[in-house]
Amino acid sequence: MELFANQRQNIVCCICCSLLMWPVLALAASDDLSPTEIIRRSDELLRGENSYSQMEMTISRPHWTRTVIMEGWSSGADNMFVRVLAPKKERGITFLKKGREAWNYIPAIDRVIKLPPSMMLQSWMGSDFTNDDVVRADSMVEDYTHRLLDKPIVEGAPCWTIEAIPKPDAPVVWGKVVFTVRQSNYVPIRVDFFDEDSCLVKFYVTSRIRKIEGRELATEFTMHDALKDEHKTSIVYNSITFKPELKPDTFSLKNLKQ
Repeated sequence: MELFANQRQNIVCCICCSLLMWPVLALAASDDLSPTEIIRRSDELLRGENSYSQMEMTISRPHWTRTVIMEGWSSGADNMFVRVLAPKKERGITFLKKGREAWNYIPAIDRVIKLPPSMMLQSWMGSDFTNDDVVRADSMVEDYTHRLLDKPIVEGAPCWTIEAIPKPDAPVVWGKVVFTVRQSNYVPIRVDFFDEDSCLVKFYVTSRIRKIEGRELATEFTMHDALKDEHKTSIVYNSITFKPELKPDTFSLKNLKQ
């Protein structure tokens, strides 16, 4: 039971970190772009800035829901630090990502744990995220080739539909990923993840677009398990700033225990 509890705490931090990578910023779009450049710009919107945010994550299942409140700091694609604020029994759990390595600290056992490669593709507690979603955040640009499938109109907005196929020998789990991206600002409004047999496994959608500090943001997104009804995880950003005060040791192993 203690091992399960520790694993349960681990996934909270991993999920928290993945959430920090989703705030969506708007830029001016161009018609003269390759599919890869569109995905690159959309990807940079998610994590190309320093940021500080406070969020609520709610995991929903047919017979229960669970909410985690957290705060997080990020700098580019490589550096991320997350601290759990509630619930009380998980308060103080922290997560650090540097490059494609990740660690978490669990106060209950006073231990820093480095996540090994064997844990990257695991789904904990039946959640809608994997450790790989966190650590390989830049994978969609670097590990895939891209082609334009369509230019649909979605809720009155012109969009691009772009298919991403893994490069040969790329260390990825998905058989393909399909993005629906708004042409006006590169906001990804839906992303579908397929297995090697082209079966839809999960997808996320964004909503609640607001202007914060002069930027358009999608302040809520929801990841759905396509294989299990009523299994989803929603994230709502209660506050975001892109001018945070980052201490020199923010993204350090030392900070995990502070």
